[in-house]
Amino acid sequence: METKPLVVEDIYNAPIEKVWKALTDKDQMKEWYFDISGFKPEKGFKFSFTGGDENVQYLHECEVLHVEAPNKLSYTWTYPEYDRRSVLTVELFEEAERQTRLRLSHEGLGSFQTDDPNFSVSSFTGGWNFILGESLKNYVETGVIQKSVVISASAENIWDVLLHPEDQWGKAFGGGASVETDWKPGSEVRWLDSEGNVGSVGKVKEHRNFEYLQVDMYDDVEPAPGSETGEYAEKYSLSKNSDGSYTLAVESGPLAKKYIEGHTAMWDEGIKLIKEFSESK
Repeated sequence: METKPLVVEDIYNAPIEKVWKALTDKDQMKEWYFDISGFKPEKGFKFSFTGGDENVQYLHECEVLHVEAPNKLSYTWTYPEYDRRSVLTVELFEEAERQTRLRLSHEGLGSFQTDDPNFSVSSFTGGWNFILGESLKNYVETGVIQKSVVISASAENIWDVLLHPEDQWGKAFGGGASVETDWKPGSEVRWLDSEGNVGSVGKVKEHRNFEYLQVDMYDDVEPAPGSETGEYAEKYSLSKNSDGSYTLAVESGPLAKKYIEGHTAMWDEGIKLIKEFSESK
């Protein structure tokens, strides 16, 4: 019988507080882990969820045993229908500045004596390697999208298109996204979808007409009064080329790596539309 705990480790290019929040915030957990309604990182808190593969789903019942923010979280991991009980412990260590090492220990797997391959140590090993090495890593680690396009139009035309995405380049972001703002430094920026729903909210950090625009975004679409903007920002730079054309450079991020591919495709379409609308004026 296997008595040693299963141990999986990984290193993330993200600060320890960010990794801890991903592990314990119910809204973030459902983005990379399981949808655990009402999860609380408190000793004695009980929760349940279902998980498995395309063939079968298993009920998991758990109870938080230990919490030491932002370094340690431990809870039971049981399958009541199969009388299976184990203990999961996650520890976080600051490896370097903005870098975190995670150590997961899953004890009690040796008691899972069954012919079901989903309860084998190799199955758990593969599952935790995917959850930690891909799903969590792509959620807490970030990247920045950088795009540029050469536009044969006046700076005035380009900037006018840039500041008026509705029915123009906003089509790349939700089928006709529009924006509410006066674009003055310090002003709020509200992105709306085609039905008028708020998709994101930010604040103009800097605006130099025909040269540079930076909008810092809030983490919440309904930011509390006086709250600070988050890490994510959109930056637009316009520079004149020797042949009289202009280069528009766009920087978007940082974004969780899981969103990079989808947002890159939208920005590819977005700058293409900015070019087309600017040159057609």
